[in-house]
Amino acid sequence: MSSKKLQSWSIRSIVALALLALFSTRLFAAGHCGAPDEKVRRGIVLIEAGVSVGSGVVIGDNLVLTAAHVVVDRSRVEVSDSGFHTTGFVVSRQRELDLALIETSDNLPFPAVPFARHSRTRLEKVWAMGYPFGQALVAASGQYKGLWANSLYTSASVNFGQSGGGLIACENGRHVLAGIVRAFGATRVDGKLVRRDDVSVATTIDDVRRFLDSRQVALTAHQ
Repeated sequence: MSSKKLQSWSIRSIVALALLALFSTRLFAAGHCGAPDEKVRRGIVLIEAGVSVGSGVVIGDNLVLTAAHVVVDRSRVEVSDSGFHTTGFVVSRQRELDLALIETSDNLPFPAVPFARHSRTRLEKVWAMGYPFGQALVAASGQYKGLWANSLYTSASVNFGQSGGGLIACENGRHVLAGIVRAFGATRVDGKLVRRDDVSVATTIDDVRRFLDSRQVALTAHQ
């Protein structure tokens, strides 16, 4: 084999190995997870703020993260799940990111949902968890579609009441919080916006971290 052919083959081999390494790293990061188990489900709570009803994610002993539009301008909300009920106080909110932090008056008997450490890959499986219309908790499965305008877009179906809930992904074989559910997609038909079942939008976990870090919040889920 000529030195020129050997050099060409070596370059192709290096590129192939590099791509394989990248693919393997992403595959390992994703791992394998079935639908969110009871431990994760108990980390998603119902938020009632007057006439507004939404969802939230437990991120500490007495801390819950939700969407800012769920709590609107209220300073006090009700937090419940699985027969447990407590009062929560909105200690911080940022409307630009659509995030709000709630501190509960009692410690929550639910585990904090760990934060994702890796970026999502296209068509990766995700679950949008929350309480549609304030009813039973659901974990709607879908796929990650991409990042637009610094928001995560997925095909997981969401409805009113799921805002503030968790967008759950899989890393290293465990469920993690990849974002906070914000809204469902809509299509304009005859001048009206019609809800779509195959599009949902979530705040990224990076924006969640920035929001919490700017408020100097230290969390177990950060670890």
